[in-house]
Amino acid sequence: MATTTIAEDFLETQVKLLEAGDTAGLANRYTEDAVFIRFDFEAHGRAEIKKMFDGYLTQNPQLGEMAGLRTTDDLLVYQASERLNGTLYWAVGTMYFENGLVKRQTATFVERPQN
Repeated sequence: MATTTIAEDFLETQVKLLEAGDTAGLANRYTEDAVFIRFDFEAHGRAEIKKMFDGYLTQNPQLGEMAGLRTTDDLLVYQASERLNGTLYWAVGTMYFENGLVKRQTATFVERPQN
């Protein structure tokens, strides 16, 4: 299976779990010692990552189009449109995979001007 297809399948499932509010299912897609880092915090391990997703869902995320996706064997870089509490953002980040699970993830949200 092509790497891009694996990445797209991973992201498609990620979106489905977010829409279902399944934060435990999301956290289980990360290694036990995974790190998720943003400018405003770091989450270490599945329990903290689950808690981070719980907080994220309180912002009423509305996922938009995927504007960019690039992959290698074990790394995914993405840019997507997203609304948090009604404000439009670019979600930009990376995911590093180990044995099919996310080992490291970065993410940032850049407010996107509305035209």
